[in-house]
Amino acid sequence: MQFLLIRHGQTDYNLNHRVQGQIDIPLNELGRWQAERIGERLKTYDLCGIFSSDLSRAHDTAKAIAKHHPQLTLLTTELLREIDYGIFEGMQLGDIEQTYPEEYLQWREGDIGYAPRDAENIYDQRARAQRAINWVRERCTDSNGTVAVISHGGIQRSLIANLLDFGINEQLRLHYDNTSLTAVNETPRGMGLFLSNDTSHLGEKSPFR
Repeated sequence: MQFLLIRHGQTDYNLNHRVQGQIDIPLNELGRWQAERIGERLKTYDLCGIFSSDLSRAHDTAKAIAKHHPQLTLLTTELLREIDYGIFEGMQLGDIEQTYPEEYLQWREGDIGYAPRDAENIYDQRARAQRAINWVRERCTDSNGTVAVISHGGIQRSLIANLLDFGINEQLRLHYDNTSLTAVNETPRGMGLFLSNDTSHLGEKSPFR
């Protein structure tokens, strides 16, 4: 099976470096344009399924892809939601550091499994990501099929780390830009990384030109 993993388009929270987590923030104007571009890029792909987080920024990005594949039903799940950042959600990093200095220090420099109050830790997120992978596999029974999975930066790192058997430390070094395309394919030696964080469909607006 081939997994095409796509991060959602830009939101105003992305633009202003504000922690989104599971707050349902919509795409902004650039994000909607980015979604159309990734949709155009994937319109000729033979997909056996399109799967998305139920949060609108991912779901609307997925709709821009799904409209080119009318034979498929776009399916959503809470399993693909972003990590829950608890009390940090909605805040900018500077405000978090000022408001919750001890918790901020723990979060940035402390135990890798630390989570702020009311938040999800990375181990729980990894487990949720694996449930999401299983959920997707159950709904595309073609072992040689290609699926598009549209989600968020944090959960996408966990999805890819699970698929490639990366540890937590390796996972935290991964980065994905808005509407970037990453491809993980089945190989004789297991899942392999064939493309990572590609935004060439954004042309001059790509972070890497």
